[in-house]
Amino acid sequence: MTKSIAFLVNPHKKTRKIAEYISWVLAEIAQAKPSWQVYVYADVWPSDFEGMDEIWVMGGDGTYHYFVNQYPDCDLPIALFKGGTGNDFYWKVFGDISREQHLSYIIAGKVEALDAGKVNHMLFLNGVGIGIEGEVLRSMDAIRYIGGAIGYYLAAIPNILRFKEYGIWFGRKTSEAAKSVFLCMVFNSARAGGGFHFFPMASIQDGQLDMLLCEPLPVLKRLFYMPKIQQGKHVNYSFLEFSQVTSKTIYCNRVLRAQVDGEVLEAEVFDFTVLPAKFKFIVP
Repeated sequence: MTKSIAFLVNPHKKTRKIAEYISWVLAEIAQAKPSWQVYVYADVWPSDFEGMDEIWVMGGDGTYHYFVNQYPDCDLPIALFKGGTGNDFYWKVFGDISREQHLSYIIAGKVEALDAGKVNHMLFLNGVGIGIEGEVLRSMDAIRYIGGAIGYYLAAIPNILRFKEYGIWFGRKTSEAAKSVFLCMVFNSARAGGGFHFFPMASIQDGQLDMLLCEPLPVLKRLFYMPKIQQGKHVNYSFLEFSQVTSKTIYCNRVLRAQVDGEVLEAEVFDFTVLPAKFKFIVP
């Protein structure tokens, strides 16, 4: 069967490793599916996908974030290729597998609809961290080349030491005392930061978003519990509150930075809604 595929590559990830990966994919496809036409867009992405049957996207969480916000009404099957520093949403879909096994799934072409979320004007696949997560992301710009959990640790620890808790209200800002939190996260998927399992129980097909609130903690406790959160062993701690929502508006007592799939959003009000079965992905 003939198939036309748009292969989108993050233009800011033109490394030798990525170039080798692309060449390998194209060679494998040429051998396994010679009737397939793969069009690589490594500099400028197309304005639409007329005439295409599938879209392949190579990059990390930031690249996927850019894709869903650039093409919010995409209804073609999407295949994710790992090419970023964290690759957290990729991991949620495929887990830890070889590139050979991954490509076999892409060729098989099993498609399922997966949820997304929206915060203010941004769509997201992975999740949103308000406050300290936004500060960590800003710090990571200087050490992004390290990547993964090590890079996240190096960026997170200074912010954990100095970040001040903040107040939030739900639904509307009132004269009542705000709820004081050290951490507020709303996720569609399970992890961030290249392997921190904030929501080990999360599903990307349940039509809900997962919310985590952490009460203010002394600095030493912040550092002590950080490895536990990385491993996903924190779900029963009394100072953490987990819940599920389909929509939620969070008002903050000051303007805060949030990280949204590796991108920064600065606001005082964060309006969330789930988008059930929003995009079709090729899955194992």
